[in-house]
Amino acid sequence: MDENGATHLCDLLTLSSQALAPSSSSQYPTYLIVLGGGIPGAMLRLSPGGSRLGRSADNTIQLPDASISRYHAFLGEDDEGQVRLTDLGSTNGTFLNGRRLPENTPVRVADGDRLQFGANVVVKFIRPDPCEEQFQREMFERTVRDPLTGLYNRAFFLAQFGPLADRGALRGLGTAVLMLDIDHFKRINDTHGHEVGDAVLREVAGVIRQATRADDLVARYGGEEFVVALPVAAPDQATERAERVRSTLASRRILAEGVPLRVTASLGLSFTPPGRPRSVASLIATADKGLYQAKNAGRDRTVFSHDAVSRPSESASTIVGG
Repeated sequence: MDENGATHLCDLLTLSSQALAPSSSSQYPTYLIVLGGGIPGAMLRLSPGGSRLGRSADNTIQLPDASISRYHAFLGEDDEGQVRLTDLGSTNGTFLNGRRLPENTPVRVADGDRLQFGANVVVKFIRPDPCEEQFQREMFERTVRDPLTGLYNRAFFLAQFGPLADRGALRGLGTAVLMLDIDHFKRINDTHGHEVGDAVLREVAGVIRQATRADDLVARYGGEEFVVALPVAAPDQATERAERVRSTLASRRILAEGVPLRVTASLGLSFTPPGRPRSVASLIATADKGLYQAKNAGRDRTVFSHDAVSRPSESASTIVGG
């Protein structure tokens, strides 16, 4: 998987770049494996310098659950190299193997211990050897990836959208949602067969990955439809990015199972500025309206819908591709 397809997010628990840094210790790295309150099997690597956990997006590991305090707990090594868990005065508690911890008192954590944060988030603390680590990672990837395109699946996208928007807001960025649908895909399948159709889906997924960034969230939404969440400062930036995807795809000649094809796509966009959160369902619905307007206007174009911005009465503006 290339860098653009490997968005650094895990379930609804989000890691900062520090948490992804390789450990300088000779010991194996430590992880929290999600058991409840997220996608089972999500791997949260702990930072060698310590990891703060909580609902706020500026934690090392974000736990965006209503029962989690903004700054809930801390995991870090003591002078002897032992990992200790500290509750930071959370409202709903931090639990170690079912026992609630006293506030601001570091307690040793051992391999295999079960940790609970608030009412819903349950994880297992492990220090796997390299073989176990690879196995765990591969098992998790299978739960969150679309097997045909290698992009994230719809469930993972929906779970990750909130943390992505929170992280963008800390940088003063809004969030755009791009919906893409391949034009006349049924005709491709009916004319050339499903193997060619699958090859087209993989090619389109590759174009989207190449035209997006590592901090974008890219997923196959279903069938021939794809969705991208873009942290951007303004709607025009999202439109520019969407046009890059559309024009790159339209100019490419795809050789699918030996069959040369020209494939185009219709795109719909929505946007919400920082500090004015909209649900992912609302933003997807708005982008979908733009997508269908693009289809009805002749396909191979991008339509940005203003429904999610401050002027909901405005009609959508259209950028027509060549």
